Amino acid sequence: MIFMKKTYLSTIKEIFLFSIPLIAGQVGQMLFGIGDIIVAGRYSNDVVAALGVANGLLAPLLMFGLGITFAVGPLTSQFRGKNEKDKSIFANAHYLMLTVSVGLLVAIGALIVALPLFNFNPTITPLIKDYILIAGPSIIPAILFQISKEYLQAWDKNIFSNSLILFFNVINVGMNYIFIFGEFGFPEMGIKGAALATLISRTLMFGALFIYTKAKFEIDWNFNQVLFKRIYKFGIPIGLGTLSEVLMFSAVTVLIGKMSIIASASHNIVINLASCTFMIPLAISSAASVKVGKEYGAGSQQGILIYSLSSIIMVAIIMIGTCAMYLSFPDILVRFATDDPELISYSAGLLLYVGLFQIPDGIQVTLWGILRGLEETKHPMILSLIFNWCIGIPIGYWLATSKGMEAAGLWAGLAIGLTIMSVGLSCVFFFKFRVVKSTLVPMA
Repeated sequence: MIFMKKTYLSTIKEIFLFSIPLIAGQVGQMLFGIGDIIVAGRYSNDVVAALGVANGLLAPLLMFGLGITFAVGPLTSQFRGKNEKDKSIFANAHYLMLTVSVGLLVAIGALIVALPLFNFNPTITPLIKDYILIAGPSIIPAILFQISKEYLQAWDKNIFSNSLILFFNVINVGMNYIFIFGEFGFPEMGIKGAALATLISRTLMFGALFIYTKAKFEIDWNFNQVLFKRIYKFGIPIGLGTLSEVLMFSAVTVLIGKMSIIASASHNIVINLASCTFMIPLAISSAASVKVGKEYGAGSQQGILIYSLSSIIMVAIIMIGTCAMYLSFPDILVRFATDDPELISYSAGLLLYVGLFQIPDGIQVTLWGILRGLEETKHPMILSLIFNWCIGIPIGYWLATSKGMEAAGLWAGLAIGLTIMSVGLSCVFFFKFRVVKSTLVPMA
C-alpha cells in the first residue's frame, strides 16, 4: 500500500476520535466496581470490605486473560492491512482462551482453598469466599467479551462494544440493588447478590457482543493450528506483562497496608485518582496498536512511523496537562474524596509523585500498544519484569523503610521504575523499527 501523505495534526485527530469510545469503555469498566461498592455501601461495611479484597484477588487472573486477548486487534489489523480477510482468527482466539480458561478456573478453585492462609479478618473471609465462588467464573465471559471487542476495533467498529459497557453499568447497578437487598420478590442475598449481578452482567455482555460480531462478519470456525500458535506466542507475553504490572501495584498496596491507617487510606485515594487519568493513554495505546498493526500489515514504513509518533506526541501533550494538574492542585483533587485535613495533607504529598510519572507512564503504555501493532511482545514483557520488580519495587521499599518515606517512598519507586521503563521501550521500538523497515515500503 502506498501511504497517503498526511500531517501529524490530522493523524493525531484521527487517533483521538478513534480513542473517544475506547476511553468511555475504559471508564465504564471502572464504574462497574464503583457501582458495586456504592450499592454494597448502603448494605454493609463488611460486604464493601469483602468486595474490595475479593476483586483484588481475582484481578490478576482477569488481567492475565485480558492481556492475551490484546493480541487479537493488532493481528486482525495486520491481515486487514494486507487486504486479507482471515475469517478464522476470531474463532481461534476463542479456542485459545477457552483452553486458558480451564487453567483460570483451576486457579480460582485454588484461591478459594487457600483463603484461610491469607489471614484476612475472620468476619469477611466467608463473604470473600461466597463472592469468589459465584463471581469468579464471570472472568471467563469477561475475557471472551474482550475478544469480540478487540476484533471489532481492528475493523474500526468500536462504538457498539463500548456503548454496551456503559449500558450494562446501569443494568449491573439495578441488579445489585435487587439481589443484595432482596427487592421485587427476590430473597435478600447480600454479597452473593453482588456476585450474581456481576456474573449475569458479564455473561449477557459477552452474549450480546458475540451475536453482534457474528452478524457483522463471516466467521470460519475451523481450527487453524498455525494461527492458534501465533495468537498464543503473541498473546501470552502480553498477558504476563499485564499480570506483572497488576501484581506490582498489588504489592505496593499490601506493603502500604502494613503502614499507618492514614498511609493506607491515602494510597487508596491516590491510586483511584491515578487510574482515572491513566484511562486516557490506555485507550490511545489500544488505538495505536490497531492503527500501527494495519500499516505494518500493509508494509508501510511511513505509515508505521507517523501513527507511532503521532500517538506518542498526543499522549505526551495530554500527560503534561495531567502532570501539571497533579503538581499544581493536589489538595483540591483530594478534597473530592475526603475532608479530613490529615488525609488531605498526606494524599497531596503522594500526588506529587503521581504527577512526576504521568508523562513516562503515558509514553510507556502507548509504546506497549505500538509494539503490539508490530507484533513485538516478548521484549516489553521482559523489561516490565526487570524494571518493575528489580528496580521500581526494591528502590521504593528502600525509600519507604530505610529513608522513612513510607508510602511516598513506594510511589517514588514506581515513578523511577516507570520512567526507566519508558526509556527501555523507546529503545525496543526504534530497534524493532530498524529491523523490520528493510522489508517495508520505503519512505517517500
